[in-house]
Amino acid sequence: MKPMILRPPLKPSRRFFVLYSLSTLVIASLMAACATGPHVLKYKFSGVKSIPGSEAVPTGEQIDRYATMVAYFRLGNPVDEISISISAEYVADITGAKKIKKTYFIVEKIVDFSRYKYRDMKYLYAEIGRNFDADWNREKELVMVSDKTVPFKNLDEKSIYRIRYTTFSTEATDYVITIGANCEVSFIEKVE
Repeated sequence: MKPMILRPPLKPSRRFFVLYSLSTLVIASLMAACATGPHVLKYKFSGVKSIPGSEAVPTGEQIDRYATMVAYFRLGNPVDEISISISAEYVADITGAKKIKKTYFIVEKIVDFSRYKYRDMKYLYAEIGRNFDADWNREKELVMVSDKTVPFKNLDEKSIYRIRYTTFSTEATDYVITIGANCEVSFIEKVE
């Protein structure tokens, strides 16, 4: 049996540390890129409407005692789901700097009651979604899923939809409404 010779441990060279550090950075970068992945568009179409504060159409209805503005839209075809988001900006100071406000909104389907012989009511506004809950927790984007088994929850091309929105303030605010869908989205100025 040969005697075992103990050698002192090898000291890593400076080149080893540089290569090790670089390879660690490259691997970490690749892992981060794979984790986020490429940005995939969820919807084929995006309807966008910019509304300056001076042109926002007020409604007679309120959300928590604040005035609401309204926008109407129609879908080009029946869809399984749509997403709606509203951004709001206002001029914050004399320099013209703009700041973003939180926007709260309710989406309603307009049901024509004139064909049901109701003389007192022409339209019924059936709520089909909102971007906040009872505790005022808000989501930036509302995704609504079509449900043919629930009355008024079917997202079809024959209906007109109404969005009532507010920022809970009286400052002049500019809005941008974005609706994503797998069909064309057309905004309507008013409903007769």
